[in-house]
Amino acid sequence: MEQITSEINKLSAKIDAIEALLKKPFKNWSEEEKNLYGIEEQEGRKQLRRKEELLREQQNILLRIKEKANAQGRVILIIGDEMDIDITPEQAIESIQQLISLDNGNKNIFSAQDSMETLNMDEGILNLNIKSLNGVPNLLYSEEIYDAEKEIGIEMPIDRLIKIVRKTIVLIGVSGCGKTRTCYDLCRHYWGLYFDCVVDLDFNAMIDKLKPIRPRFKTEKNQQLFEEESEKLIKCLIATRLLVLQTILKLNPNLQCFEWLCIQRGRRSGKLFSIIFDKLSLLPWSVSSEIYKTLKNWFPGDGRIIFDESQHMLDLFKLDYRSTSPNQQNIKTDGDFAFPRSFFSFLSRIVVKSGFSSIWCGTQMRIRSLELMYSATGVKPEEIYIFTDFNFLKPSHIFKLLSMWLNVNLSKHVTLFEEISTLLQGRPRFFTSFLHKLIDSPDIDGCFRSYVRDMTTKFDSSLSNSSPYFFWKERIDWTIQPIESTNYSGFETRLVSDILIKLCLAFLFGDGSSIVYSPDFDLVSTSLVMVTKLSNEWHATMAEPIVLSAGLNYLADQKPQLLMDYFACQLFSPLGPPNLTPQERGHMMECVIALRFIQGWWLESKLKSYLPQWARDLSIQKPLGVIDCRSKESNVNMFVQQLRNAHFPWVIFPSVNAGPDLRYSIFSCYIKTTSTPNSQSTIYVHVDECKKNIETMNPGSWYKSQTSVQNEILPDIKNGQKFIHMRFELPDTAPSMKDTFSCETKANDYVICVNLDSPFALDFFGDSFVKKYREFVSQLLSK
Repeated sequence: MEQITSEINKLSAKIDAIEALLKKPFKNWSEEEKNLYGIEEQEGRKQLRRKEELLREQQNILLRIKEKANAQGRVILIIGDEMDIDITPEQAIESIQQLISLDNGNKNIFSAQDSMETLNMDEGILNLNIKSLNGVPNLLYSEEIYDAEKEIGIEMPIDRLIKIVRKTIVLIGVSGCGKTRTCYDLCRHYWGLYFDCVVDLDFNAMIDKLKPIRPRFKTEKNQQLFEEESEKLIKCLIATRLLVLQTILKLNPNLQCFEWLCIQRGRRSGKLFSIIFDKLSLLPWSVSSEIYKTLKNWFPGDGRIIFDESQHMLDLFKLDYRSTSPNQQNIKTDGDFAFPRSFFSFLSRIVVKSGFSSIWCGTQMRIRSLELMYSATGVKPEEIYIFTDFNFLKPSHIFKLLSMWLNVNLSKHVTLFEEISTLLQGRPRFFTSFLHKLIDSPDIDGCFRSYVRDMTTKFDSSLSNSSPYFFWKERIDWTIQPIESTNYSGFETRLVSDILIKLCLAFLFGDGSSIVYSPDFDLVSTSLVMVTKLSNEWHATMAEPIVLSAGLNYLADQKPQLLMDYFACQLFSPLGPPNLTPQERGHMMECVIALRFIQGWWLESKLKSYLPQWARDLSIQKPLGVIDCRSKESNVNMFVQQLRNAHFPWVIFPSVNAGPDLRYSIFSCYIKTTSTPNSQSTIYVHVDECKKNIETMNPGSWYKSQTSVQNEILPDIKNGQKFIHMRFELPDTAPSMKDTFSCETKANDYVICVNLDSPFALDFFGDSFVKKYREFVSQLLSK
């Protein structure tokens, strides 16, 4: 035995020397090293890695020999400071169970009652029973959230999920859509082994044990050993949780399913799981495999193994496991597999083949790929259920919940509640994160303003993991490749920026229902796009004001010239497919104008000169973002709020037939565009459209089709308010309307007229943008 240990140590020293040489710049290699491994750097490093893999293969073989010798002779297991010799599986379990105690005096694990605390909210503004775990308030543990949402008519995802009779379920959705909450709710109904693939110590301990034994240069022998060790560690990971659950149930037979989940999420439990996993993994496979089988057979048949944040496994050892197909296990000359699969694929096969019911949660469409997972698991496609049916909170839902959960006089907060409900609609996390701010502060308005600022601007870079603004920033340059390795005819690599902006426009100027979403465009991973499957078609859902405002703010933060150049390329690309329709081009022009408002164009010295003095004296600040009030789902009239609040911080797209197409502060924009020739010699906005623009520049005509709304706003309009009306008619106004097309003072208001020939257009859009627009018009005329 001592000789084997000595040989293992010698091999370790040689491997360390090779790794040191690999880290050394090739120019610093000695002549002897170059003669030994290769004169050319690429060949030298290749030979060096090959030798390292052979040494590791020898080392692994010796380790196996040593392990078998221990199993046949003296098996040593160290528990704490004690040593057990010739241990059986039963003795190993008994020894490890000594680590698990519910003793109140010196405990290392605890009950949910001990670990959970209910915050005292008597003096606060929140009317919620909020639980705290490890001293951190967390609404995920509150049953009141579920009960209240059920009360107002929301069907919770868990109620849909528990009706699904499948052993393998994949939950896919953007960050914050409710995947983790649904898993927690599931653990109120069933026993669950819940693994967070990012933070759990035992899961990370397993990965740390695999890293040093991963073969860099694959051979049949070293790969066989690596996969055997991988399977052993995966089963030890599962056995750890099962052993702790079994032990606690013996100590406390009244333990509830959800209490067990809370125990798993505790910090002290996490440390204990890691220790027990380490002990189990050091046992010979003959012992640990028996422990695993015994515990697996004990686990209730309706229990679930849950892997949350599963997408992180896709990049763990993503090329280091063999295909399950015997004819696809060949190794290339560079030591890599021709048909590799990831750790996610390998682990899912172990879990599914073991007969466990399992839940896989993640933010990437790749985890739903039946080819990647199905080939590894051996299950038929119909046995895997893809669940994306998470809730999208509407303004009416949020308004009702605010009324239930905030200890305030509702009549005094209607306007603020309407604004909050409109801005925070979408995935539940936007709303619950805002509620978290109210735990420590009674200032509803202040908490709301700061939260929206943090989510939609670059104000706080420390929030990069949760802020849609930083999601846009970090992902805008991504390209989208096919998920599977097979070649798809007609599949083109796409820029995320192009697709996200197209989606942004589709939801700003409609409901986006026309866009069919290919699951191979993995936009879910951007955390900006929710998906839903209807009639076997995938559709993208992006109608979240927070996400849209964050995206527009990110674009507006770019240099004006760069931004205008980007949109000029989008708007005025060569004619022919895939070209924008006239309607899409008009919508994009409205978006460009909105972006210039977010940039605060009136603060630029050239453009400031176009404004009357009374407008310059107002010192109007840049807006926070955009609110789209055209949605049929929204019954909130932000238009009225904006009229009554000079400091209202949002650009508004008013509802259809309101009058202006866009409003901010004193500015009202009336936007008409065309890309259809009206004659053989020019392109212009039709005379009827020009007349509509002139008519709607009269504030008295706003909302004339909605008498009740018009009656509400007329007193504010007649109260001496001043407006600047911006009449955009692009590329030109109708010839017969030229005499009405000029900047002028009109009563208390001021009118700015904009076509491609106006000096304002050059300063507002930029010379390059206007030039490309004119070239585009020339192309149309020539056709």
